[in-house]
Amino acid sequence: MKQKLTWMLTPLLVLFMTFSFAQEKTVTGVVTDQSGLPLPGVSVVVVGTTNGSQTDFDGNFAINVNSGEKLRFSYLGQKTVTMSVGASNTINVQLEEDAEALEEVVVVGYGSRSKELSTSAVSTVSAEKIEAFVPSTSIDNILQGQAAGVQVTAANGRPGNTAFVQIRGVGSINAQTTPLYVIDGVPIPIDTERDFNPISNLNPSDIETFSILKDAATVSKYGSRGANGVVLITTKKGKAGEAQIKFSSSYGFGEKIPDNFDVMNATQKLELERQYASLGVPSAATLPGAVSTPAELASLIALDTDWQEALLRNSVIQSNNLSISGGDEKLTYFLSLGYDKNSGIIENIDGFERISTRLNTNYQAKDWLNIGANVSVSRSTTDLPRDRNNVQNPFRAMYSYNPYEPLFLTNDDGSLVTDSQGDNVYNPTRSGFSVANALITEPEDTRNLLLIGNLSAGMTFSDKFSNNFSVGLISNRYNRTSRSISGGVLNSIVGSAAFPGTQTDELNVDFEYNVNNVFTYADTFNGVHNFSASFLLEYNENIATELLTAGRGFPSPDIPYLAVAAEPTDAFSTESRRILFSQGLFADYDYDGKYIVSGSLRRDGSSRFGSDNKFGYFYSGSAAWNIANESFMENSIFNTLKLRASYGTSGNQNIDDFQYLNLLDFENTYNGQTTALPVGVGNPQIQWESQAIFDIGVEFGLFNNRLNGVVDYFKKNSKDLLLDRPISYTVGDEDNSIASNIGEVQNSGIEISLSGDVIRTQNFKWTLGGNITFIDNEVVELVDDEDIITGTFGDNILRVGEEINSYYAVEYAGVNPANGAPLYYDLDGNVTEEFSDSFQQIQEGKSPIADFEGGFYTAFSYKGFGLRGDFVYKGGNYIYNFQRSSGISIGNIASNQRVEAFNYWKQPGDTDVLPSPLFESTADQTSTRFLEKGDYLRLRTLSLDYNMPRNLIDGIGLNSLRFFVSGQNLFTITDFNGDPEVGLGSAESGEPGDNGFVAGSFNLFSYPNTRSYTFGVEVGF
Repeated sequence: MKQKLTWMLTPLLVLFMTFSFAQEKTVTGVVTDQSGLPLPGVSVVVVGTTNGSQTDFDGNFAINVNSGEKLRFSYLGQKTVTMSVGASNTINVQLEEDAEALEEVVVVGYGSRSKELSTSAVSTVSAEKIEAFVPSTSIDNILQGQAAGVQVTAANGRPGNTAFVQIRGVGSINAQTTPLYVIDGVPIPIDTERDFNPISNLNPSDIETFSILKDAATVSKYGSRGANGVVLITTKKGKAGEAQIKFSSSYGFGEKIPDNFDVMNATQKLELERQYASLGVPSAATLPGAVSTPAELASLIALDTDWQEALLRNSVIQSNNLSISGGDEKLTYFLSLGYDKNSGIIENIDGFERISTRLNTNYQAKDWLNIGANVSVSRSTTDLPRDRNNVQNPFRAMYSYNPYEPLFLTNDDGSLVTDSQGDNVYNPTRSGFSVANALITEPEDTRNLLLIGNLSAGMTFSDKFSNNFSVGLISNRYNRTSRSISGGVLNSIVGSAAFPGTQTDELNVDFEYNVNNVFTYADTFNGVHNFSASFLLEYNENIATELLTAGRGFPSPDIPYLAVAAEPTDAFSTESRRILFSQGLFADYDYDGKYIVSGSLRRDGSSRFGSDNKFGYFYSGSAAWNIANESFMENSIFNTLKLRASYGTSGNQNIDDFQYLNLLDFENTYNGQTTALPVGVGNPQIQWESQAIFDIGVEFGLFNNRLNGVVDYFKKNSKDLLLDRPISYTVGDEDNSIASNIGEVQNSGIEISLSGDVIRTQNFKWTLGGNITFIDNEVVELVDDEDIITGTFGDNILRVGEEINSYYAVEYAGVNPANGAPLYYDLDGNVTEEFSDSFQQIQEGKSPIADFEGGFYTAFSYKGFGLRGDFVYKGGNYIYNFQRSSGISIGNIASNQRVEAFNYWKQPGDTDVLPSPLFESTADQTSTRFLEKGDYLRLRTLSLDYNMPRNLIDGIGLNSLRFFVSGQNLFTITDFNGDPEVGLGSAESGEPGDNGFVAGSFNLFSYPNTRSYTFGVEVGF
């Protein structure tokens, strides 16, 4: 009986299995939004499984599924839709906007807040905009022109270098003004005093969004950390569904942005030397142009050398990124690996190289417990050219080396001189220093290892009570090695024959951990009163260690280790710790989503201040009115209309440690014993800089959100500025000053952001958008209202009632048309041919700070094609053009000159000319003659891409295939003589952390900015 039953059931089982397998099929379709436009990137998942897919650029999807199963379609900002699979093989879905989901994308301090209920000024830069700037070796450069109120200037063009970022103006004078960066809840320490900025080690391809916090409603939540604004960076996360694999690779090249002026060739330079000598200019009398025979001149002209071509090259730019993401309803993950390289534009320099990896996970351990873990590790190396204003700088050399001096030495017959090994011998030129050779024999490089980790636990005790606990850490290991190889250029000049070769190794290790706990209560009363309150406890500690060792005398240039040095020459080590402990209370209330109020109170305790002033209190209050939610706005053209206002305070503690203590220096010895010398006088009363921030703004969206905009007015007063007050020379301070809280500055302005879809159809879309910020700034108070001369060269001034860091210079009055003499204004306004430094005076309305700046973009999409152009602009700022001064200086006639130098005064009546070379002593002086407007408009990025239609790539197992080409810094419109984007004028003369440094105030042969072209492909599996 049992055997018969088995024979009877077996055919039925086979039939059932055959029927079941026959039900599995491929379902395709198109997902669109409520306007009928295709939605790319929609997650399509078979409910209850990890089987999933995503829509392509045209909204198409394909997935294998059994009849009777359900498909879930989800997309950020849209309501999730679940569809049952029936007999049809086609399912088309139209998603509707989900207001709540859209609102969740706004990230604010210590959490998120719905956009509709936010009372703060927050600018968001999305992944779509970020992709247009990738590959970029530094994430802060991506922000340029992307958000109103954010001023971004590239430090220079060196690969891997970070930018100067300021939010809503200069909030301090001496203290650091860099905003706080927070990555997935982990604050990133930046210390310009120690040249420590790990931002360049982050992979831009991992970033989902930037959120820039600008007003008191949000920055006050960060207390003393928020004085300069806050940049919140959210990295990419995994989504439930089948694993999504993406690989992108790009390759390209970069070049120095071409000059908008000409330097002389050999013929021109020799002729200028002849003219100067014939006029009787002493420094030209012995130059080749003055003393050479016609045959010798012909020989020199034949050697014509373009030193930019000799010293520079096209850079190689590579970027490769692989990511895997996915998960299920319990666990999601995102794993990435990135490699970036930019060789830079200097011959024999390796440039910048970075490898990075990231793992983000999220686990719903219990219904009430969510655990998140993020960790990223990156390592970068950078070769450093001697980017300084001296003979070691290749960017100075390419303008100053004479064009009749070739790269390599030549014999009288024109053949190349070779050494004993048959190698060409580099030409030391008239400077006596061969930069081209020094790039080989004077290597300097840095290595940076960065680890960022964050572990969080979100607990939901009930529908009213929740708690989030997180621990974040950052560990940064920075090594720097500089060498002068035995027999090298510099070692032969300043080294010792008895101890050939020198080397210096530096090691900086920064470790910082941050622990915070946020307990939240939220409830709704009578369906319209929504209230929440959060209590914050936060502890932060930073431990910084510095080591330096140096030695000389190496047996071989191929063994770069101090262990083999014959003699140690220097050693140094130090360790510092600083602690910040904070408590905060944040509260939010809204009535039916129409009327919203928020408030915050925070207390910070910092180890940087003495016991009497250790704690600072910071608060904010803000309110908003959602006018669009009122009944009288029904059927209006407005989808969004909100008025908001905020006022609050924040602080600044970004100064050196231990300013409240008397300091000693133990670097000297006496009779073999260590001695202590007083170097700093402490001020136990020193306390926080404080800022009061007022903001009022309006947000609007019209015509079914086809036009969106934000307008803000802000006013920021920075008080109790941390400035150095002069003291008696007899007190014992090495700078004869004491850190004090004296002074006040004010920044105010208007921000405008607009974006709109000019054309929006099913196949074609044209979008325009942009932003502009107008800023006024003023020094309100100083030490006893006395002027402070500042700037790297003493060319800036702080004066009550004037712009911050106004220029302080002798005013140029042109050229005397009668005799060619340069003219200047004395302090009484009289025009004179005499020059005196005592004629320096404030140049009202002229400072390095722009009156307005911003960016705009235009984007087109047609089916799979996309074209986007991003422009940046700036106006109202001034720059000391020291590079132009060097290029037309009469006293520099022994070096190459700009062609402009021919335009000098030659006869009575000449106007719009340079001074006569006979007035070298007064013509070459620093004055407003070289103070130029820095206005410019630049095409920052132009990108073109194409997404292959899904039906063309299904057969090869791909989910997506995208090709792209992009160019950066393609053209610039400016009247400035040179590149107007100036951040770091000269790394040797003045850089962040140096006393009196003013970003963007002058140019002096810093690493030039570059334009680049990249081509790439992105593949999704």
